[in-house]
Amino acid sequence: MRDRSKSYKYESVGGLRASNLLEYLTQGGTDEKTIHILAQDILDYVRARRDCADFRAAYLLRVIYSFSGVIGEGMTAEIADELLSFPYEDCGGHSMCTWTENHRLYAAGTEYLLALRYPGGKFADEKPADYHREHGRKSLITGLSHMIKYGFSEWCSNNYYSETMAGLANLVQFAQDPDIKNLAKEALYMLVYDILSQTVYNDGYMYNPACARAYVDNKVSALHGNYMEVQIKAMRGEKTSLYKEKEACMFLLLQAKDESGKPLFEIPKKWLELPDKKGREICLRQGIDIDDYGKEGFKEYSPENVRYAFVSGAISDYRVISNNMRYLRETGLIDNGMLKSLKPFAKPVLYRSGLLKALKRFVYVGFDGVSMEEGRIYTYADGNYSISAAFDYRVGQVLYQQNSLSLNLSHKVSLFANTPFSESDKTGSPCYWIGSGAAGRAAAYKNFGVIIFDACHARLGLKKSHAYFPVGLFDEVDLSGILKGVLLGRTSGVNVCLRTNPGVYFRAFEDSRKNDLAVYQDEKIPRDYYDNEYDLMNETKGFHFYAYEVDNTLSFAEFKKLMEERTLEFSAENGTLEYSLNKIKFGFSGKFTVEGREFRPDFRRPADIVREELAKEAAL
Repeated sequence: MRDRSKSYKYESVGGLRASNLLEYLTQGGTDEKTIHILAQDILDYVRARRDCADFRAAYLLRVIYSFSGVIGEGMTAEIADELLSFPYEDCGGHSMCTWTENHRLYAAGTEYLLALRYPGGKFADEKPADYHREHGRKSLITGLSHMIKYGFSEWCSNNYYSETMAGLANLVQFAQDPDIKNLAKEALYMLVYDILSQTVYNDGYMYNPACARAYVDNKVSALHGNYMEVQIKAMRGEKTSLYKEKEACMFLLLQAKDESGKPLFEIPKKWLELPDKKGREICLRQGIDIDDYGKEGFKEYSPENVRYAFVSGAISDYRVISNNMRYLRETGLIDNGMLKSLKPFAKPVLYRSGLLKALKRFVYVGFDGVSMEEGRIYTYADGNYSISAAFDYRVGQVLYQQNSLSLNLSHKVSLFANTPFSESDKTGSPCYWIGSGAAGRAAAYKNFGVIIFDACHARLGLKKSHAYFPVGLFDEVDLSGILKGVLLGRTSGVNVCLRTNPGVYFRAFEDSRKNDLAVYQDEKIPRDYYDNEYDLMNETKGFHFYAYEVDNTLSFAEFKKLMEERTLEFSAENGTLEYSLNKIKFGFSGKFTVEGREFRPDFRRPADIVREELAKEAAL
């Protein structure tokens, strides 16, 4: 993981150092002054109601449940008072996101566990603890039930899974209601299987499949963006230090025992061995297609139905937009700092008449159907690399944070391609590297991955695509075929060949270093990380393609010779591709065939896989 050691200035025990309250306490720290300093840091964040303050609130609740005897009555009371004053229902007056999957889980989980811990506590809304316990319980039962039925709406996101894992760990360890505890445990098993089954190791753990939510640091490398690496180490029994609050929640659950001394949460040994196995094909079907909301009874307006649509990030989806605008207005959430741009449209005359749906053709972003819909994710993991594709995911539509094709070659190099939503001097989400102005069609089969874009669908003035190919981070590269659209590289024993449209070129490195605000936003990737080009530009008219072949058996010289023997034919006019490896045929539309037969993976819901796996484990 990225070196965060500069933040770790508080000595705990045994020579370990900490940067946050939960880490300090988990490592056995007891110094009253240090506890006070670290507690105030997180309390100040929660008091400010900044984005992700609800995450910190859940960490503070974990501190009370696990370490109230260490921090003392005074500090426990101060934390409890702040948590009791926190908003657990949607309302305006703050800048927090409260609607996506991990936020919903944290809000309901913290509300329920807090009311459980303080049955006589006075909540800020003056409603009794019994109300909040039942309110949180109802939200958890509904949310966890849908999570288990459909899988995760923020599927395969190494960034957001870390928060979901922490929220579930808190419930598994502390919930008293058996329904909540059992549902949370099943969902956590789903998450653990998802992560371990798609993880590979090459100089470090890599979990970065095609996913519903990813930022630049997540997409470019495990070194900077795998937010699950520490938890993977902990699950596999490896010693680790330098971890954040969210990671500590899972650590503590893995150490917890019931009254008989049995672990509260035990991962099957066979799952723990998955990252070491070669030639794995994982086929997951996760999330709910928003077109299926009617089948689930969510079509009619109710706060519960709207909140469930929000879990998929469907705040501005034109198919549910009228209900959403009504809810935002009635709760006051339209005054939330993140939703101000929607306020002009939250008028009763618009959402009651249905005019909002008609605005889709005039408002490029806002009512364009954006949501984290059902993903069908195929991943091939071969010991030290993985290729992952979301088959036929929102092809031609705007992606906010989704990533349809991901290749993980080493701990420092992952590859992807997209159509930029904005120029590189803009930040936010979506932008130059995050999401896509128009999603491509992606597919993968074993050591081959491909994505095809229709540049005609791209944004006006941005009729281009580009691929991340960090020349300076490879151990060896061969760019002699770039004019023909062929680039080769090798990193930590893994070879890759990228084939794309002839005429591609690298954006000048000095230009990238100076003007690429998108890749350096939030300073998660340091400015001195690159020393060479990484931005491969494609401005071909018509369809753009990026086809990757990966190998971990040959030397670089042998691999280059093999690639010279491969043939690829692509029609920029029709968007169709034929590749000599396995006689692959693929296009922007139509079938994906391998050896003359359509390749249609058996995508399965995580709950079905996990129940089957756990049944096998119990039978041993």
